[in-house]
Amino acid sequence: MRNGEKTKIFEKEIKTLANGDGNDNATRRVPDSERKGFWSIAFVQSGFCICMSGLYTGAATAFGMNLKTAVIAIIIGNIILSLYGGAIGAAGAKEGVASAMLSRHSFGRQGSKFVGLLLAVVMLGWFAVQVGFFGSTMAALFPGGGLLTSKYVAAVWGGILMMLTAYFGYKGLNFLSYIAVPLIAVLSLAGILFAIKGAGGLDVIMKIVPSRPMTLGTAIVAIVGSFAGGASAQADITRYAKDIKTAWGGTIFGYFVANSFIILAGYFVSLSTGESDLPVAFINLGLGAAAMIILILAQWTTNDNNLYTASLGLANIIPLSKHKLVIVTGITATIVGALGLADYFTSWLSILGTGIPPVAGVIICDYYILKKGHYDYGTGTLYDKINIWAFAAIVIGAFVGFRLDWGIASINSFAAGFVVYLVCMKLFAEKRIGIVGKEFEK
Repeated sequence: MRNGEKTKIFEKEIKTLANGDGNDNATRRVPDSERKGFWSIAFVQSGFCICMSGLYTGAATAFGMNLKTAVIAIIIGNIILSLYGGAIGAAGAKEGVASAMLSRHSFGRQGSKFVGLLLAVVMLGWFAVQVGFFGSTMAALFPGGGLLTSKYVAAVWGGILMMLTAYFGYKGLNFLSYIAVPLIAVLSLAGILFAIKGAGGLDVIMKIVPSRPMTLGTAIVAIVGSFAGGASAQADITRYAKDIKTAWGGTIFGYFVANSFIILAGYFVSLSTGESDLPVAFINLGLGAAAMIILILAQWTTNDNNLYTASLGLANIIPLSKHKLVIVTGITATIVGALGLADYFTSWLSILGTGIPPVAGVIICDYYILKKGHYDYGTGTLYDKINIWAFAAIVIGAFVGFRLDWGIASINSFAAGFVVYLVCMKLFAEKRIGIVGKEFEK
């Protein structure tokens, strides 16, 4: 293909991105004409999963457990994410609606606004965290780079960069992911190979004794927590899938392949160098340029997804176009991130890993068990106004997850939310006890 032809294709794509409806089907079903195949969903999902927080999660496990145990934690954690994220994603694909819209039937028309707000806060929190990581890492990579690469300034221009593709909606995410994901994969693989070579071979790495022991359960919670909010909002991506099979396949590929890979990259690089500061670790391996490219692209492909999901959740609440919501929330979260929210990363993971899964438990229970895998939408659709049993399930589920010492907290909270909602709806729903009002879709 000639350069002139490439330029025309690029210009056409940019023009297409800019000519959307301004709301990216935020509060309506995605038309069949806009549905995508497996690789589109898989690449967007992979772009979402490949991020610096995954590398840092891998780095944390490097000092807490041996390779065998780390691999077990990664497999279990991503199986959990794939299963409950895939279940919500499949529902989103079948119904063609975003997560906030999907929750209207379980939480109620007004209750779903709380879910949209909760997911928006979570994803904006992640946006701020990733912006903070970006600023700190850029400063570490270029300590003498002047004002442009200083921690706070880099966080600001990095946040603005990450807003660009979110502004164009799913098409923007897809466009960037097709470019970034293969490049990140190649460079991360180079990092793994350099790390293994630098450590003296895989046999040497296998024999390294962890300096700060971490339990298997703690590692799994950290892995699940890194995408607990994202998995609960999986429908935001998969609503564009052409069918349920595509939704499941793209979700599993993103979590089980892309997320596992990036965590392992962080593990090997940190373990090989003995350095928990990943930019320094990459530099010590002679991969400073690769680290810079990974940093920019990994943060970009993840944070545009975070902001995209947040704007969809808020579109269910605030009567503004998604474009305006992206700009306002993106600027706000960028400022918060630049001020240092990333410093609370570990605590944030723990809270997310335990407190968000009950939301998914409620939605999955309602859709697959109570409603037999079908929802109605559109003018004339009847919703409950607020279903307090859904909220009771969230509260009890989160409480069980935080207080129960046995098992894995994220699984416990998900299961408790699922069971409590099922029991309450079976006992009380038909009597309309605890369900406040009714209203029609306008």
